[in-house]
Amino acid sequence: MPVLGDQTIVALSKVLDALSLRHEVTADNIANVNTPGFKARRVLFEDQLKAAISRGDPGSWQPTIEEDHLSVRRDGNSVDIDLEMACLAETTMMYSAMSRLVSDRFSLLKYVISEGRR
Repeated sequence: MPVLGDQTIVALSKVLDALSLRHEVTADNIANVNTPGFKARRVLFEDQLKAAISRGDPGSWQPTIEEDHLSVRRDGNSVDIDLEMACLAETTMMYSAMSRLVSDRFSLLKYVISEGRR
């Protein structure tokens, strides 16, 4: 049984990577809130993750980045600062929860290894 190749660890690792990318993109959107013509970008991965898990291969997906063209202001900028701040808070909470899951998974493995010999 592969310990570090565990599909749960692989999926959680990919989710952490995607959330890190989402945080980076959201921070870039916030930094460009007053840049004329700037188009906000979104990192999407939830649907790809669900599809990959249903196929039994959670490591086979990549997050995608899309531009938001829906809410364009007079200056051509599509950044909604309230939406970006909510996205940043949600991403931070999700990253913290996923990190906790990874930590718990490794704590379980540590327990099995250290207590398994008794």
